[in-house]
Amino acid sequence: MKKFIVLFCALLLLAGCEQGRTVVVHSIVNGQDVLFSKVHVFGQFATFRCIRSQSGECHYMVVGDDCAPASAACSSPLKRFAVHEGDTMSFTSLPAGFQSCVTAGMTPDGDCAQFAAVDPRATP
Repeated sequence: MKKFIVLFCALLLLAGCEQGRTVVVHSIVNGQDVLFSKVHVFGQFATFRCIRSQSGECHYMVVGDDCAPASAACSSPLKRFAVHEGDTMSFTSLPAGFQSCVTAGMTPDGDCAQFAAVDPRATP
């Protein structure tokens, strides 16, 4: 099976298809590892991986490209979910150009606070 996956990826590379992107967030505060997360995006498929979190969970927010920065014109809902440390969650049909944000706690802080302002009625 692994050989098939490698062969398939090689064919995609030869065809010039999108290779995707990976967003890594690693926060260290006062020498303490607070958050370590990786999000890999390939077209409309995205994998959210919580490697380490001070709280034991990574709290993600996903918004469409029309929602960031916070805007009253946002047409797509804010998606919130938590992934336990060491686990991965995947989505197969996120909007093109979506943006995501991750925090160690349930309360958004820093750049994530502006995403949360888009739709305060959103639920996890």
